[in-house]
Amino acid sequence: MSLAARLRAVLGGPRWRKRLALIVTNSANSLLVPLFSPVVSVLVVRLAGVGVWGDFVRALVVAQLAAHLAGWGNKDFVLREFARGPAGLAAAWQTSFLTRLALLGAALGVLAFFGYSPLRWALLSLLTAVLMLAQSFEVLVLYRRDFGFGLGVEALTVTLLAAPVLVLRQALTLDALLLIYIAANAVETLVYFLRYRRAVAARRVAGPQFGWLRRAGPFFLLGLSGLLQSRVDLYAAVTWLPREQVGHYQVYSNLMIYLQSVAAFVLTPFVKSLYRLRARVLAGLALRFGLLGLLITAGGLPAAALLLRFGYRLHFAPGFFAAGALFVLPVYFYSPLIYALFKLDKAFWVVAANGLGVLVNLALLAWWLPPLGALGAAWAAAVTQWALLLFYFTWGRQLSRVSDDLPLSDLPSAG
Repeated sequence: MSLAARLRAVLGGPRWRKRLALIVTNSANSLLVPLFSPVVSVLVVRLAGVGVWGDFVRALVVAQLAAHLAGWGNKDFVLREFARGPAGLAAAWQTSFLTRLALLGAALGVLAFFGYSPLRWALLSLLTAVLMLAQSFEVLVLYRRDFGFGLGVEALTVTLLAAPVLVLRQALTLDALLLIYIAANAVETLVYFLRYRRAVAARRVAGPQFGWLRRAGPFFLLGLSGLLQSRVDLYAAVTWLPREQVGHYQVYSNLMIYLQSVAAFVLTPFVKSLYRLRARVLAGLALRFGLLGLLITAGGLPAAALLLRFGYRLHFAPGFFAAGALFVLPVYFYSPLIYALFKLDKAFWVVAANGLGVLVNLALLAWWLPPLGALGAAWAAAVTQWALLLFYFTWGRQLSRVSDDLPLSDLPSAG
């Protein structure tokens, strides 16, 4: 049998077609904004200037961090609650939502301490609120595998973001850009609500349950530590670099994170299946998944370089792309090891690894950011990823000797 015939036999089977469809639809849903949101930043950079985009990034990272705090591990925790008791979907979603509304109020209060003008505070508060509301529905897309619908919603959101930028062009200001993002995410939230209103309102709960915060706490710590680990270089750039350099670095950093994220897009549809594998099997997947990372890095970096050069018309030194390759690759080697740690009820070690990453990154940023600027931030992020790979590789050698199987209901918890 020829190679082509063998490939048709394997990929043509119903199981492989179903798996491939899951990967494609989930990846398309997750990648649409990463692939097309650069359209928005390209338009802003080319029509209004990289300085306007840099000012927007300074504001956006604050709103995103506040929305993440108000999220409190919502997606991952509620997804597990749905899996444990599908009949309690409405109660679980409402409990999460109502409890996190109190956190949203606290997060908006914290924004007041940043010294914004009343108008800027109001705009950032609205943006934080609509980001949190839109995120509340993402778990339903994942649980129902409603990826086609999610794809359409994200396409609508990107269109609503890009169209006003094309109209305003050089008249675009920071406040106008904030309003555009608020309106687009508000429409996204409304569309999600209309789609899922019957599911989430099927049963009414009494109100917030603050014990939920304790139970969702490990998921929040995982998410927060991961966010800080992946974004501390951008936070440092926002704090210390001029607005133009902030705009440059955010565009570059986002593209590198997109290349990293392909690992999660491939693995996410098979999370339940991964948890059923023995820990040593998951550890053994690391090398093979790393080979996939080599292919993605080899193909993705030239594409990113072309986009930066001809799309954004921004110039980056070769050192940025060397740092980018070293930043992207390690996550493919250690992603399966993270699931193995979850399986063994060792999610605390993932939090610890992220904490280690934050400390290493901060130390390198303090050393390299003043003399090298954005290039120093890029290399600090790259070296941090290799420190994480060393951490997970050390644990992976032990995991390869483990044969325990834990039930899915035990995963994950910080301990």
